[in-house]
Amino acid sequence: MEKIRAVLAEAGIDVLVPEDVMASMWHKWVFITTFGAVTSLMRGTVGEINAVPGGADLGPAVLAEASAVSAAAGHPVPESERAATLGIVTATGSPMVPSLYRDLIAGRPTEVEHLFGDLVARARTLSVPTPLLDLATLHLRVHQERVSPAGA
Repeated sequence: MEKIRAVLAEAGIDVLVPEDVMASMWHKWVFITTFGAVTSLMRGTVGEINAVPGGADLGPAVLAEASAVSAAAGHPVPESERAATLGIVTATGSPMVPSLYRDLIAGRPTEVEHLFGDLVARARTLSVPTPLLDLATLHLRVHQERVSPAGA
């Protein structure tokens, strides 16, 4: 990793090499699945979701599930990263949506199995309940089958 960082630095690209790459990957996974689940399930921007009664409760609930999986896998999400994710998924008036949501709305395939299927499978193995992430996975799988049927 240090060799790659050095090559990129020579090209003028700043790269941070985390001390624990696996933990960093898990924490990013928690962020991506939280953001993707909230916007995909509600079919709206962060601001639209948080503008309705109960909307602001969804992001923290999904984040709690994803964080629990990460912690059970040995990679607890630091409070600073949890707070940053919460800030994004509960931002009032935010027009933010992830690329997964844009693909969903445009009728394109998503990374449902890579992002959600794998996470909920690991949750089962680790005995972590994830009802909201399971629902998001099911929702995205139905979409995936509609736009890209298995065997097609």
